[in-house]
Amino acid sequence: MGKDLLYQDWLKTWLAGKKALVNAASYATYSMAVFNHLIPVLGRYRIGQITEGLVQEKVLWWLKEGRIKAVGGLSEKSVKDLLMIVRLSFCDACHSLKRNPGIWKIRFPQKEWPKRLPVMLLADQRRLTEGILADLTASSAGILLALHSGIRIGELCALQWKDLDLETNTMVISKTLQRVCVKQADGTSSSEVLVGGPKTPASARSIPLNSFICATLSQLTGKAPEAYLITGTSAQREPRSYRSYFTRYLKRNNIPHINFHGLRHTFATRLVEAGADVKTVSELLGHASVNTTLDLYVHPQLEQKRRCVEMMPSFVVP
Repeated sequence: MGKDLLYQDWLKTWLAGKKALVNAASYATYSMAVFNHLIPVLGRYRIGQITEGLVQEKVLWWLKEGRIKAVGGLSEKSVKDLLMIVRLSFCDACHSLKRNPGIWKIRFPQKEWPKRLPVMLLADQRRLTEGILADLTASSAGILLALHSGIRIGELCALQWKDLDLETNTMVISKTLQRVCVKQADGTSSSEVLVGGPKTPASARSIPLNSFICATLSQLTGKAPEAYLITGTSAQREPRSYRSYFTRYLKRNNIPHINFHGLRHTFATRLVEAGADVKTVSELLGHASVNTTLDLYVHPQLEQKRRCVEMMPSFVVP
């Protein structure tokens, strides 16, 4: 490995070596990042030319102008994912150059006030529940299960009846379904649907289900062990298709729009409102850290805040 080697040549070699070491979904992510963003932006530089300052410059460019087929920049999360791949590949390249990209201090612009994910209003949640119960199908039951378990959409699409035990009121999350796209060096790409392990080790979990959702699910037919819950058959349904179905379902029933992930957010918020401790909520959601639960999902509603501040006089007022 020499400092005069073009980074794009090393990236192709590095990516080929990763294929046997990571799962298909991770390899697909690496390939899209390498051929869509890293090689076009950093590939022409030699290994010895890639410095902290250069990477900082490209990070800011990705944030401002990095989108491929549209105007504007990539999200901060997407750019951090790119930066992670730069670090990984550069670490492997630089062991003989005595350079450590791990000490790079790449900075991101100061964030504006963070956007919070939406929570479904209780009235809308009740109307949604009533509508599902009035015309229960395998597809609509998936919506209700998400509201009562916080399951991710990929986990829901991969869920089979053998993962549910309605006698012990438990559900095992051990896999996720997703469509991945793999980019090739010649510019071509291919996609396929994969059922693989969950998002993180913490995402593999056993979830207790309440008696209401178990009683509702027990009404469904087509509960063969290998059948997928949201189709009732051995046929899979992709997350993109199920998201579209969910959006149409809300519109058809005159319920204000919320994205599917908002159901997970609603589940977590309702638990906290009911007095559940954050550690328990975090484990139910399959988060690796309680901080993720606190930062992203636990947002007390106005009435809960009002109850809290109304407690104060009992301590200080005679």
